[in-house]
Amino acid sequence: MAYIISADEIKKTLQGYDPERSEEFHSASAKLADKAFAQAVKERSEETVILMCGGSASGKSEYVSVYLEDKPVIILDGTLPTFEGAKIKIGKALRAGKAVEVHCVMPESLLVAFVAFLNRERKFPVEHFYRTHSSSRRTILQVAKHFPNIEIKLITSHGAEGSGMSFTEMEFESRGALIEFLESQQYTEVDIRNKIHHG
Repeated sequence: MAYIISADEIKKTLQGYDPERSEEFHSASAKLADKAFAQAVKERSEETVILMCGGSASGKSEYVSVYLEDKPVIILDGTLPTFEGAKIKIGKALRAGKAVEVHCVMPESLLVAFVAFLNRERKFPVEHFYRTHSSSRRTILQVAKHFPNIEIKLITSHGAEGSGMSFTEMEFESRGALIEFLESQQYTEVDIRNKIHHG
């Protein structure tokens, strides 16, 4: 069974947590998740670490439960918002002798993901959606460029959270082709907002 560290799950354990005010607990739960991750890579016996990446409501947790839950791996289930943070986590895992993979989930339709985001129990301002989808794409591109030996899986999610999502792993003939694709998928927060409003 996978050992899964999720800031969203940690959030539920914080005193006074209210899903209607989820953003207020985000920073505290992210710090606790980072701490749990550092401890897990040092102390646990699993040989592989998987960092999840992708914007809010893209289907990362569903993907984990469908494909990864039964594997003997350590999983950090989050958006991977910055390259600096990713670099630190990769460094800690490699120093602990672990193999590292990054699995990035991108929704087939940003509009469908946005509607799912709005209907979640955990409430965040809409800017959180634009920011996480823009920043996670930026991070995965930098990881692909700067860590050529780390396996990256790009996953397309189909459908909406909680209604039988499906997933397709994208295939690339080379690292260069992967990087080229990721470069084509870079959007600013404004780009993402416009895509949704014109979608």
